[in-house]
Amino acid sequence: MDTFAFLVHPVNLKHVTGYWRPLRLFPDFLIKEFLKFCPPFTVSKINKINSSGQKELFGYFLGLPLLPEQMVSLPEDMVLKKIIRAGKLAEKLKAGIFGLGGYTSVVADKGITVSKNLAISVTTGSAMTAWSVCEAVNSAMSKSGIDPRNSTLAIIGATGAIGSLCARKLAGVFQKIVITARHMDKLLRLKEEIERPGKASVVIEQNVHKAALGAQVIVTTTSTPEALIDVNELQAGSIVCDVSIPKNVIGRVEASKGVTLIEGGLIQLPFDVDFGVDTGLSKNVIFACTAEAMLLTLEKKFKNFSIGDNIEVSKVDEIGKIAQKYGFRVQGRF
Repeated sequence: MDTFAFLVHPVNLKHVTGYWRPLRLFPDFLIKEFLKFCPPFTVSKINKINSSGQKELFGYFLGLPLLPEQMVSLPEDMVLKKIIRAGKLAEKLKAGIFGLGGYTSVVADKGITVSKNLAISVTTGSAMTAWSVCEAVNSAMSKSGIDPRNSTLAIIGATGAIGSLCARKLAGVFQKIVITARHMDKLLRLKEEIERPGKASVVIEQNVHKAALGAQVIVTTTSTPEALIDVNELQAGSIVCDVSIPKNVIGRVEASKGVTLIEGGLIQLPFDVDFGVDTGLSKNVIFACTAEAMLLTLEKKFKNFSIGDNIEVSKVDEIGKIAQKYGFRVQGRF
């Protein structure tokens, strides 16, 4: 039976103490020390999945006991070794593909080193996430009456794997794209790649607030562990799709603003699944990165897929067609 494994991690200490209740008795610093030395483990076994009555697969959620702040502050080698150790666990569970979720997909070289140390395939889910963002944005624009040919798109975190894919995929749709990220050299390369005749004009803006305030459509896809934008700072009637974990956008939308806020990267499954653990999402809704591992398993595409920074846009189209084949659809949570 085809099997996938997907790596998850706690977003904050509340998630840790919710899973390991006895840890509530200890101070935060001791819990963080415990996480540093705790090995990866099996969180749950995902029971047999029937896909449209045609194919079946099994899966596992594996846990990496590190917080986002630890993954960006601890020595890179230490974090990588822990992720690879989780991959070895996936191999023992006979998984055909190992999906990297959350911050595990962005640390170091985004799965490349991990893949070199495993006998099974690795993916980060970036292609599926980018596809879901583009689908959600296009749907929201259609409902809101926004014409992208007369609008500006701002991509916060544009040089990351997902942000770059979204920028390249939407370059022929919008009149203007504003890109922002921390590294100017990467921004310049991205601008050169997507600013061609017949495509959008591209502007580099390193001030996140200025970039967001000047756009009608905003996509946030950073690995920054803190909020960057208050939704009520945005233009009235604008659309913002936030695929960052933790979220980059905060605040409740005021009725007078009419801002459409999309929690991006969510996929509605066409069948019932028992994940064996509370995912914090609605029934049969999963993150796009998890969906990518599932879809590749259904198609028996046991090869490295979304890894590294320079993922081909063709992979967004490929995984999107597979999603449609099996009835996976975008579930933008507002």
